[in-house]
Amino acid sequence: MKDLLGDDRTAMVKASKLLCDDKSTTPTLLRFLDAETRVDNRHAILYALTWHSHLAQWDLMVGILKDVREAPLVRGQAAEYLAYNFPKVRTDSVEFKVAVDALLEALKDPSPEMRYCAVHALGNTGHPPLLPALREMLQDTTPAPGWVGTVSSQASESMEWLESMHEQRRKQGP
Repeated sequence: MKDLLGDDRTAMVKASKLLCDDKSTTPTLLRFLDAETRVDNRHAILYALTWHSHLAQWDLMVGILKDVREAPLVRGQAAEYLAYNFPKVRTDSVEFKVAVDALLEALKDPSPEMRYCAVHALGNTGHPPLLPALREMLQDTTPAPGWVGTVSSQASESMEWLESMHEQRRKQGP
């Protein structure tokens, strides 16, 4: 745990990956996140929380995503949390709508990394009405630093994923 709050990026990443599997650390990680201001440390904490998959953090993650004072790396990790947890949230819920609205707003972000992460998360919704927004992002050929490909290539992949997720949702219900 102490490595998450240190300055050694390698140790931070290793600790974050180890904590992904230990859901009992969620309360401690949330306390760390509340007090931590450094970007890399916040990202590492959010990474571990993402894999805990607690829907209780949904509103927190949406708030971080919407907070333009947060670094794109941190906001992108919040978008990744949403991406992995969208299958657990009903498409007709308030939580779903609020998250989707925040992601649609993030498509306009000046950071290509943020747009890339938003496109990725929207693809995980399994919600066909979002296809036009993803289709528009096919025009954005900006490379996303730290990611493989461009916003456009991720939009293309996300459109395919959205359709696949929609099939799963259709079989399981809303």
